[in-house]
Amino acid sequence: MTKLVRGGTRPANRGAVIAALLSGPESDRKQLVERTGLSWATVARIVDDLLGDGLVLEQRKIVREGRGRQATALGFNPRAGLVCGIDLGGSNCRMVVADGIGSAVVRCRDRTPRTLDAPQLARWIATRVRDLVERYGDGVPLTSVAIGLPGVVASSKDRVVGSVNLPQILGTTFADALRAELGVPTILDNDSNLALLGELHYGASPQDETVVLLSLGTGLGSAVAVNRQVLAGPEGLLGEFGRLRLPGRPERLRDLLSGAGLLALAAAAGHQLDSADEVFADPKRFGALLDDIHEALLHLVSIVALAYEPTTVVFTGGFSGAFSDTVLKSAAESTFETVGVRSNLQRSALGDNGGLLGAMAAALSGYYSSIGVARDQVASITTSTPGVAAQLDGCAVDPSTAPMR
Repeated sequence: MTKLVRGGTRPANRGAVIAALLSGPESDRKQLVERTGLSWATVARIVDDLLGDGLVLEQRKIVREGRGRQATALGFNPRAGLVCGIDLGGSNCRMVVADGIGSAVVRCRDRTPRTLDAPQLARWIATRVRDLVERYGDGVPLTSVAIGLPGVVASSKDRVVGSVNLPQILGTTFADALRAELGVPTILDNDSNLALLGELHYGASPQDETVVLLSLGTGLGSAVAVNRQVLAGPEGLLGEFGRLRLPGRPERLRDLLSGAGLLALAAAAGHQLDSADEVFADPKRFGALLDDIHEALLHLVSIVALAYEPTTVVFTGGFSGAFSDTVLKSAAESTFETVGVRSNLQRSALGDNGGLLGAMAAALSGYYSSIGVARDQVASITTSTPGVAAQLDGCAVDPSTAPMR
């Protein structure tokens, strides 16, 4: 177990040194003094503690010009601990296990066992995580887990207050059971919030501006970040625009802008469809319904524009793929003409991996907090590794290669 403080070292100083090591290239002690503003003696003592705890490794020798001894480069030890990010959906459950600097070790995708009750589902997830860590973690311990849930999560992160696709996760039973089964610090959040976190860490979204993510998939979700901070209300309902009805009509936004909602709406009108794609593939047959869908999209974007005045609105989720770049550009222009807010409407750079990478980023933040990095320092750490999205494809395993016990 990593010790947080040793020999009277102030936790804030220790956290500052760890944050400096995580935020840039390898450094020697002199460079850490410059980056943190701490004294040489303080930095040297903290580095010795971190070396003893296995959190820091001595690396190559740095040859300096002029007189003096060679310096030794220091780096955060990526094998000091593993983290796991989970994107739990109504259809599929994605997981990624990564090392301490965010390099993926293994990734998998399984069908979500929807028939399991809350304790059983929690046990299934925890067993899957343990199997991946044991098989591919090379003996490195799991330190932190973060999971994105298809539902509304209270700001306390201890209960789910709304979930259409997985009703068994409602309340506190699932959350309590999952934390007990995993046995490590576990972060629970709404899947849209974590997808936006993934975009901010690993995507193409501007970090220091207001960014809104609209997740149009089986359901309809949204998230907003201001200056890198993902916002949340006390009951987790901030941005739940799918609940809103269209003006003068009984349909809600989620009925027209999500796969499950559109299928249910079509069935009520006498159309038995296997996929929402069939609506977009047959505009002659479903012309009136398509007009309603585009009206709902414009209504949603206008509400988002007035609520947050975002610089960028990112679209993700399988359902969003039905809207062409031309449709998104037209919606942006119409929104500007209607409400006076100009936003860039763009597709996610991460695609389906956004939620998974956001969960990984949240798990890394939980790990860094546990070893003494302050919250504001965690927010400033750059966890992005080159080609992280492509890296996921290179470490995927077939579910059958890691059977459940």
